Amino acid sequence: MIKKAYFIISALLISGAIAPAFAQYGGGGMNRGYASDNFDGFESFDDGRISQKKTSIWFRLSKNTAPEQLAYCQMREAKGKLNSARKGYEALVRKWPTTPEAAQAQLKLAKVQEKLKKYSKAFEEYQYTLVHYSGNCPYEKILDRQFRIANFLLHNNTSMFGWVLSGTKDIRMRFEEIVRNAPRSPIAPEAMLKVGSIREGEEEYEEASKVYDGILNRYPDSKQAITAAYLSSKCRYTLSVKHNYNENRCRESIAFLKTALKRLPNHPNKVDLEKWLQELTNLLIEQNYQKALFYDTKRYNAAAKVSAYRRFMNELSDSKYGEIVRNRLTEINTGASVNSK
Repeated sequence: MIKKAYFIISALLISGAIAPAFAQYGGGGMNRGYASDNFDGFESFDDGRISQKKTSIWFRLSKNTAPEQLAYCQMREAKGKLNSARKGYEALVRKWPTTPEAAQAQLKLAKVQEKLKKYSKAFEEYQYTLVHYSGNCPYEKILDRQFRIANFLLHNNTSMFGWVLSGTKDIRMRFEEIVRNAPRSPIAPEAMLKVGSIREGEEEYEEASKVYDGILNRYPDSKQAITAAYLSSKCRYTLSVKHNYNENRCRESIAFLKTALKRLPNHPNKVDLEKWLQELTNLLIEQNYQKALFYDTKRYNAAAKVSAYRRFMNELSDSKYGEIVRNRLTEINTGASVNSK
């Protein structure tokens, strides 16, 4: 089933049922991503690198060389003196940033912050490691730690009384950072699902659908593409109902749903997809009938009403208004014939 997700992309590109930003990358399973890429639905990307740390009076050295300082800090950490070790690692990185020991100290600093349960700070220290010591650190393992931290923050963003301590924007941006760190990583599509889910939770359906479309575009063969097809459909449905006056949006959503159902006939959420398709089809019928009725009764315009009724018959003649419109067109044509005599 996962491989079938690729065909959604091709069909959507052909039908024009997707945003231009989705179409520009094409399909084929190639994850053409770079850290500076523009990911639709993500926060604006700041291309500025994290500044290198400088020496500070707040972080003093205990030894005279980098190897000695590293050994000392490791000894302090082993004895459970985590704050002392943290400050020592920080001092080493700031004093001797280009030494091999600095890369080790920076990674240990991030891990100590985790041990101290300062998860946001730990995430930042891991990010500093990736930026300044990317060639001297276990890149994939750090990505995994960042993902786990972001996930923890997402699900533990409350006080002891259950109150939300802060918004989800900062947490969402951490998942975005993970994707930008390594867009080709196996973690990336799952992190993008998190970004879309957070957007959706904040009722930012337009942006969420862009993120889900990005998964279909960049990772068509991933298992997350199946989920993304469903969630993107859901966002489109929600927006179409909310903006029930927008016929173009409704048509685009219907096209997307039809393609998803055609290419993934055994989708686990098929019932929902079919239900949304039927509801939006009914909405489209109402939109078109009310438009024709408006030209016919509220704003008399002979050419416009005939055009609207004929369009209705060309597209929606099998609907519940089909017979009514057919009879009305006959009346209009009969009246025109009588008046011409």
